[in-house]
Amino acid sequence: MLKTKELTKTFSRQSQTFAAVDHVDFSINGGDFCVITGPSGCGKSTFFHLICGITRGDDGEILFDREAIHTYSDKQLAQLRATKISYIMQGDSLLPNFTVLENICLPHQLSGFGDELEEKAMELLREFGLENMAHEYPSNLSGGERRRVAIARAFVHEPKLVVADEPTSDLDEENTAIILDHFQRQAKSGKAILVSTHDMSCLRPGVIHYVMRKGVIRKA
Repeated sequence: MLKTKELTKTFSRQSQTFAAVDHVDFSINGGDFCVITGPSGCGKSTFFHLICGITRGDDGEILFDREAIHTYSDKQLAQLRATKISYIMQGDSLLPNFTVLENICLPHQLSGFGDELEEKAMELLREFGLENMAHEYPSNLSGGERRRVAIARAFVHEPKLVVADEPTSDLDEENTAIILDHFQRQAKSGKAILVSTHDMSCLRPGVIHYVMRKGVIRKA
């Protein structure tokens, strides 16, 4: 489903250039649940920004469904993220002036998805223990609750690939298990799930484990 070839991204710092992502060859197929671990600063977030089209690489290729998406325009990449690739970023990404339900549905409704999103959103909120929060605003939610809302938003429109950067960092043990169970079920349904984490509880049976160090990804 997704494949990178010699993907490279360099940055300059204090007159020195370093490769945050260093000639990475990587692939993930539908049905895969892949987890990338590695120390902070090793390039995981940069790699995710590249494959989701948020950042442009300096060299290499990114293929999604055999399409060379590294050649896409910004508009094409935005449409891809709105329909087929979901990115769960670190930190708080909810819109403060919209309710939980609106935060989950509105971005996708603007991309052409129908009103059936609300029914699916409520299913996800029930699964994540947030059914009673549907009409609350983000300021009334805890950090862990906001994170689960962001995860629900990533799945509501049935994307083909979900990329999640530290998705369990704000969650307790019980809710981490709920989210990881959901990830595994979604992978079994044919989606590709790619996670970066420091949380070793993500390394469940059946998970494909990669390690990233100094911009290089290797299978564990």
